[in-house]
Amino acid sequence: MKIFNNKLSTVKSFFLKELIAFEEARIFFEICCDAWLGMNKTDLLIDKDRELSESEMLKFFYGIKSLKKNTPVQYVVGEVWFFDLKISLEAGVLIPRPETEELVDWIIDSEKNEISILDIGTGSGCIPLALKNNLRQSQVSGCDISEKAIEIAMKNAKDLNIDVDFFSLDILNETKWAGRKLDVIVSNPPYIPIKEKLKMSSNVLDYEPSLALFVPNNNPLLFYIKIAEFSVLYLKSKGSLYFEIHEEFGYETLNMLENKGFSNLEMRQDLQGKNRMIRAILP
Repeated sequence: MKIFNNKLSTVKSFFLKELIAFEEARIFFEICCDAWLGMNKTDLLIDKDRELSESEMLKFFYGIKSLKKNTPVQYVVGEVWFFDLKISLEAGVLIPRPETEELVDWIIDSEKNEISILDIGTGSGCIPLALKNNLRQSQVSGCDISEKAIEIAMKNAKDLNIDVDFFSLDILNETKWAGRKLDVIVSNPPYIPIKEKLKMSSNVLDYEPSLALFVPNNNPLLFYIKIAEFSVLYLKSKGSLYFEIHEEFGYETLNMLENKGFSNLEMRQDLQGKNRMIRAILP
């Protein structure tokens, strides 16, 4: 790949030409500029003749190569914005989705401060970090079976200077919780049946962790059942359980929670009009 000068406008033209097969190419460029140059959309218009350094140029060259391999742009730049927080990422740690921000927003609007919160299957730590950043007096923690996820989550907490406790936990094999009772438990667990792999794009299948995505076809509520049983034991009276859910299993999840003894069940849709999140109260 060759380019005849190092002006930002020239780099942009080159970038878009090389990635012409990708309809998101312009968005990719804006994300890369934000991450590598600290420039937003307005900056790109005002300072389009900015000259890039050699190291900055190399980031774009290597970024183009990675994007052509269908590497998710969040992994290419190593970060993603979530609830106004810059969250670091690596391949093998689930990329936060916009609908998860909607779940966090619901919790912040519904819960008072000075409570205890646990996020099960925390991934990058985006959920508890966003909650702690907005519910400052609360005690917030997150757990995951993946050591890489815990490492990235702890890095994010340190980089953002947000006090969240992260620790390893295999919720499917959890038998005795050593911590105190909790006011809120939240989880965005694996919920995609393995059969749906056939409909999914390679940039998800090849790079994002299967452990955080898929469940057996014959047991799609595997994690929801276990987390509900855990919550019955370790939520305080009138404590809240929040789930992000698969749109096709919303009513099954509600029925399961009712059978486990939860009340005040509520299911909400995301901005796309899909059943996406549930809240249940432990009487």
